[in-house]
Parts: sequence; structure tokens; C-alpha cells
Amino acid sequence: MTDTAILHIPESEKPLNKKQKEFNLLSETIEALDRQIAELQEAYEEMARRMPTELDPLIREYQGYRADIVNLWDRAYEAEHFRKAYQTKLAYLITENAYDLIKNHDLTDLKPVFNKYSSVNIDVLLEEEQAAETTRIKDPTFLLEIVNETEPEKAFHELSASEQHRIKAERREQRMDERIRETQQAKTTKSVRSVYMELVKTFHPDREADEAEKLRKTETMQRIIRAYQDNNLLDLLKLQMELQQIDSASLENLNKNQLSYYNKILRQQIEELGSQKETLQKRISDVCGLPYQHANSLVTVIAQFNANINEMKVEIKNIKNLFRHWLVPSQLKAYLKPFQIPNQPEDTE
Repeated sequence: MTDTAILHIPESEKPLNKKQKEFNLLSETIEALDRQIAELQEAYEEMARRMPTELDPLIREYQGYRADIVNLWDRAYEAEHFRKAYQTKLAYLITENAYDLIKNHDLTDLKPVFNKYSSVNIDVLLEEEQAAETTRIKDPTFLLEIVNETEPEKAFHELSASEQHRIKAERREQRMDERIRETQQAKTTKSVRSVYMELVKTFHPDREADEAEKLRKTETMQRIIRAYQDNNLLDLLKLQMELQQIDSASLENLNKNQLSYYNKILRQQIEELGSQKETLQKRISDVCGLPYQHANSLVTVIAQFNANINEMKVEIKNIKNLFRHWLVPSQLKAYLKPFQIPNQPEDTE
């Protein structure tokens, strides 16, 4: 942000009054919010750039191992050494996990496996659920690979797995880009537009006959436009003060009405910037899972994003070990024996 010292009323021999203190505090708060919003926008854009190459491949690998385990359970169900009690548990685990992988991760190769153990066809279940949803449930982006619902499902699933992953990655990147553009488009607040319009009326050079004055106003308009594009209320107020011939030396002599006007504009800007910051924090939370109230800096956000990547790597290592472990029937039995299906009586074996 540009230097805003002109918007700070200096201490003098005479103590600052209540409105002057408020003016200084409001100016400092706006500067802090501007810096924080710029940091958070940078963090959001960095995650958008890194997600397709660093996080998405890990998610696909992890879900692939989950699918391998579902197929392992399917083979175990058919094995002679798994009794009815174990088969009941396997059927439950297969349908629960296959349903999630099909619905949320588009692993449609598991549809035949799901249908073997379910009394209702998976396509019927998905259609019923979609019809019942009044609002779309949105999970953190890093946990989902969402298919565009406007595209016919059959056409999409006829594509190869690599082509499906490519299309999904492109769509996710497009959604992230759209959110970034929305944030940038919503960046200009009402308080900034209000001061901007007043300045444009005064400094617009088109109707100026004097060439020297026209040049001066053109240069001033360029400053006004830059401040407006940056959503920089403090710079716009500086220009407005220049118009009123209020310099840093006379800033402390603003009368009560002038201070009340500036404080009102500054308070409005703080409220609007606060809403803008919260919106951006919630978008960041959707991407990296960090509680939005904790998304307060570039360092914090990117640290959480990096932690997500490292956690996925650990999860992949763990699930690979689990898969190898369960290839041994006795080890799978050892897992199934204490496992309890929710809302069913405990095994009395």
C-alpha cells in the first residue's frame, strides 16, 4: 500500500480529541485490512496454481488404493475360509466404501461390485439422492473430484480414466479461476466508489479548455483511477483533501463536521473490507480445510496447504501398508472380528 502518512493526525502540544483519535485508528485499521486481504488473495491464488500438480495426483492415488481394498474385500467374500459373520461385515464395508468412491470420486468401475452386495442398483440410489437434494453439499475441494452435473453422465464415463482425470482437473482449475475473478470483481467497495465518483466529477479533463489545466487533471485522473482499481480509499481521500487544499500541516485543524464525514467514510470502508476478508477466508477454508477464522496470513494458509499435502503422503503410505497387510486372510480376519456394523447388535462369537 502507498504511504498514508497524510491520513494520520500528528500529536501536538494539544491532545487529540475523540474524533481525531478515531480518525487515526480507522486509517490504521484500513491499512491493516488492505495488507491482509492482499496476502490472503495471494495465498488463494498460490493454492489454485499448486493444486492440479501437487495435491490432486495424491488424492487420486489414495482413492485408487481405497478401490483396490474394496476389490480385495470382494475377493475375500468369495473365499471359503470367510464364514457368514465375516461376509456380512465385508458386504457392509464394500457397499459403504464403494458408494463413496463412486459418488464422490467417480470410480465407476466399482459399480458392478457395489451392485453385487446391494439390493438397490447404484444408479437408482444416485438418481434418488440427486432428486432429494435441495442444496448441493460442498466438501473441501482438496477432498473432492467433482464432475460437472450439466454434462451427461454416460458420455463422461465412456471416456478413459486418464481423460476423465484431465477433464476434472481442467474444471477444477476453471472453478478456482472463476472464484479468483469474482473476488477481484467484488474488490471495489461502496465507500471507494462513492469517493471515486465525487473525484471524477471534479477532475475529469474532457471539458477543460485550458491545456495546462487539462494536463494536470489528466495526471490526477490517472492517480484516481489507480486508487480506484486498487480499492484504495485512503489514496482517494488524499486526493479529495488535495482538492479541498487540506495538507498534512492542516490535517489536525479539520473541523468536527469534516472529521465526522471522513470517519463515516472510513468506518464504512472497514465494514466492507471486513466482509470482503471473511468471504476470501471462507473460500480459502473450502480449499485447504483451515477454519476460516484462522486464515489470517499467507504463511498460515500455505503452511496448512503444505500440511495437507504431507498428510496425504502419509495416508497413502498407511493405506498401501494396510492393503498388503490384508492380503493375508488371517490379518483381514483379525480386523473383521472386532469390527461392529453400526446400529446392529454386537457379535456374540
